Amino acid sequence: MKYTLLIIPIFMFFCTASMWYDKTEEPIIEDKLIAAIIQVESGGDTLAYNSKEDAVGCLQIRPIMVREVNRLVGKDSFTLDDRWNKAKSIQMFNILRSHLKEASNEKIARVWNGGYNGHKKQNTIKYWNKVRKNIK
Repeated sequence: MKYTLLIIPIFMFFCTASMWYDKTEEPIIEDKLIAAIIQVESGGDTLAYNSKEDAVGCLQIRPIMVREVNRLVGKDSFTLDDRWNKAKSIQMFNILRSHLKEASNEKIARVWNGGYNGHKKQNTIKYWNKVRKNIK
């Protein structure tokens, strides 16, 4: 009798505990370039925030990138809040990448860091070297 009274509250706790957390699964990142850029940008922290640049999330996306991705898709598909979501951040990255026809990993990384002409900017070389070292 004593055991039954103890087991019921514990069982009820575990049944309701699953309602307390977000069940959204983290996306599995098989793309080595994305994984490397995430490592360089945030160390994998989806809650990373750079107040100086208003860069948010695992890919440190700035508001201008959200506007650019929405322009590329032709509608407002993404919001500033989507930067906190790892899966949506990766979608935004892939949309930008898809518009860089047959670009090398270096060009993609440097454009991600420095804008459309980032691959021509001297200051993105250091960024590319960091990303390259994290590609596994």
